[in-house]
Amino acid sequence: MKKVIFSLLCAAALFSACDDRLEIPQKGVIDKDNFYKTDADAENACVNLYSSLYSNVYACDEVFVAYRLLYNVCGDDMWQGGSDQFDFPDTQAVNYFTYDDQNSLLRYVYQGLYGLVVDCNLVLDNVPDDSPIKQRVRAEARALRAWAHLMLAIGWGTPPIVDHILAADAQPANSDPQEILQWVADEANAAAEFLNERTNTQDKVGASRVTKGFAYTVAGKALLTKGDYAGSKTALKKVIDSKKYELVPGDRWMSLFHASGDLNEEKIFEVNTVYNSSLPMWFTMISRGPWQFANHWNWRTRDCFASQPSFDAIAGWGAHAIRKDFAEEMLAHEPNSIRRKNTFYTSDELLYEMKWNGAIKADGSYPTRAELETSNQVGLKMPVFGQAGYWAHKFIVRTAAEDNGVGDMNGDYQQRNLTLFRYAEVLLMYAEVCAQTGDNDGLQYLNAIQNRVGAPVSASLTLNDVKREKKFEMWLEGVRWSDMVRWKDFDGVKNNGKKMPRTYDKFFSEGAAKHEFVVEEIDLYSYAGFQEGIHEYFAFPYTSTSVNPNLVQNPSGLPH
Repeated sequence: MKKVIFSLLCAAALFSACDDRLEIPQKGVIDKDNFYKTDADAENACVNLYSSLYSNVYACDEVFVAYRLLYNVCGDDMWQGGSDQFDFPDTQAVNYFTYDDQNSLLRYVYQGLYGLVVDCNLVLDNVPDDSPIKQRVRAEARALRAWAHLMLAIGWGTPPIVDHILAADAQPANSDPQEILQWVADEANAAAEFLNERTNTQDKVGASRVTKGFAYTVAGKALLTKGDYAGSKTALKKVIDSKKYELVPGDRWMSLFHASGDLNEEKIFEVNTVYNSSLPMWFTMISRGPWQFANHWNWRTRDCFASQPSFDAIAGWGAHAIRKDFAEEMLAHEPNSIRRKNTFYTSDELLYEMKWNGAIKADGSYPTRAELETSNQVGLKMPVFGQAGYWAHKFIVRTAAEDNGVGDMNGDYQQRNLTLFRYAEVLLMYAEVCAQTGDNDGLQYLNAIQNRVGAPVSASLTLNDVKREKKFEMWLEGVRWSDMVRWKDFDGVKNNGKKMPRTYDKFFSEGAAKHEFVVEEIDLYSYAGFQEGIHEYFAFPYTSTSVNPNLVQNPSGLPH
């Protein structure tokens, strides 16, 4: 039976005569001084770490998996959609660069990552290193703490390093941006010595636990962000040389982003979730975060589409949309690649290649294209805000029939995992550091990713080819923004929020004889858009700066 530690709150009794009656020992509670003593205690504390990772990062309520949104919506490859320009205002504010220090998306991610840090420090401050099991548990905590600091550094630039449990009145100051990235790399590399290795490419447990591969990936990414290409190359090559990971074949590329691909050979680490039908729904959902993520990112089929797409498992809110410039760049580069076909649909593909449930005839047959062109069961009944004629497909929640019999949903519970790292990112980071250092060794790994999806193959290793490949391969996987900041590629976001697209169907909106999608632009905010020297890093939440005078606010959190 797992042991649980509770924090005890003491209060002065109002009536001193009752003191002895109120002092009743709480049963089933183990105080901190008597916990963390045995290997079993350490293992139980480790279980709490993974629970903390889930609750603080994946299942954050109210803002629809804030971690996943924050590191994507500020990029140059997606729009934050919804019902209109007033839907999901805090997420739109990040997309438009109009946010301030009271933005809830920023607050939830910042507090969630530090919440994980606190739980890691509980282990590191209390578990001794006097046995191999305890050393491994400490290393898992150390590597997770390093990852949390890495994501804080990528987001906020100068967040405080918190390497122990702080006193209640502690007021830690900002870190130096180079110093925190080096600290992350040093911590991850040191932790790797005591971590288990994934046993082989089919080891699913090894993709759901912190391993050497995870630690070296954290170190490699931290050093790449720091600009230490030689150090990054060394760490990333250890992941490659371990032979514990490999790219899935092209015909399984789409499974990487759905439940059927959880914990497969390409996954370095995932926040693993398991649906338990014996538990009540409120418990299996933990918080509504995963359910909201499924709704948030799915197309707005509930009121805007003529009928439900056959592969789609849930009618969504249409809150994420692919940008036209990104889609057209990818379409020009690799129009028929596996990756392009699974990343988004063109409007023609949406109307006539995708199957619509409402269009299926009574005899089970499907209409011809000529019949579909005038069918009231396909197309857009209402205009869709944020959409620009291309339709994101990669993360749309899929039915079991479309996902190798697995499917992304169990009732209202989303069962697919949250991937923190997959092997393709390691290969692309390695290719980048090789390109930065004139080492042609990275070309073979760049080519492996291109060949896997049927994209044009690079004849030489150039930074521009790596940039393009990473932009296409890692779309909406939380890496584009950090790449843009590192490369100072901001042209694509300088006008964010000034105008937004909206797509309507002339067949429904104007009574046209056939379906025809039209994209129009809506004027929004003249003051919106990325400003260099201000928006490279997020605003520290007011809830943190208001109680900590030593935490210096970033320019994006100051009046401007």
